[in-house]
Amino acid sequence: MGSAGRGLSLIIVLNKTMKTLYILGNGFDIYHGLKTRYADFHHYVSEHCNDVENTLENYFNFQVDDHYLWKNFEGDLCEFNYKSFFDDLNHLDVMDESFKLSQCFGLEDDIIQQSEDLVKDIREAFSNWIESISYPDKDQLPFPLLQLKPGSLFINFNYTDTLEELYQIPKNNILYLHNNANDYSGDLIFGHAEQEEKHPKDDELDADGNSNRTMFTDAEDAARTQFYAFQKDTDAVLAEHEDFFARLRDIDQVIVLGHSLGKVDWPYFQKVAAMAHGAVWMISYYPIDAKEQMLAVANKMLIPKSKIDMILIEDLC
Repeated sequence: MGSAGRGLSLIIVLNKTMKTLYILGNGFDIYHGLKTRYADFHHYVSEHCNDVENTLENYFNFQVDDHYLWKNFEGDLCEFNYKSFFDDLNHLDVMDESFKLSQCFGLEDDIIQQSEDLVKDIREAFSNWIESISYPDKDQLPFPLLQLKPGSLFINFNYTDTLEELYQIPKNNILYLHNNANDYSGDLIFGHAEQEEKHPKDDELDADGNSNRTMFTDAEDAARTQFYAFQKDTDAVLAEHEDFFARLRDIDQVIVLGHSLGKVDWPYFQKVAAMAHGAVWMISYYPIDAKEQMLAVANKMLIPKSKIDMILIEDLC
């Protein structure tokens, strides 16, 4: 019997007795027909936010095909082209007779303001897009509803109300880890987990002991603000929801649906593994050829392979 079949038979047995935690990623919403891929976000900004669309196309390396997963979008948020951003804003001519060094400070201030506006516009467009997403009627779903165990806990990486709208899951059983678009409890959290690569100009002195700083160093550094603005602070999120994670000590079964196991979210999974020590895991995989890769990633997150069964989302129908 293939692993998908083993997973299905295991679920039938375990659901009767085990305390279950579901961890939901963007694939869960996509399964239910919600348009929540990055391509859908890009389509939204192309229709409603021309300035944001230009920013996304000019300074980031996002893709718009259906195989571009949410983890790809978050990972690519660290690839902001700050050099192009700086060049587009720098109109100073140091050879001009009227040029003054003080103009460099004005450029730095302008770049800081433009950077803050850029981040604000992207976040605002993102929130407006999430709020605009519609839910299909149950009789118009592309696939059957899943068989979710009553009384379970849920860690939801999504910002949508799919669990409440389609499954009537009580809100106090759901942790919206990165906040929920419709309860306005805080900004929607998304971002990358990278630490910035060291740039040559980060060293104060070159190999000959000469200063690397130029009159534009501070302005160029300001152009790199977006890198830090889109870093996801997983430690802060974990600290904020410590009480919910404490509820996982009695969990025997963890079922991961539609999450691509992106590196930025590893700390959350490691926390679950530590709290629900000894639990068996079922992890859905996508695309179809990603099974072994995702199994290896789960093992890197300190989840023993012997406790993992790889399944397809539709195995829970």
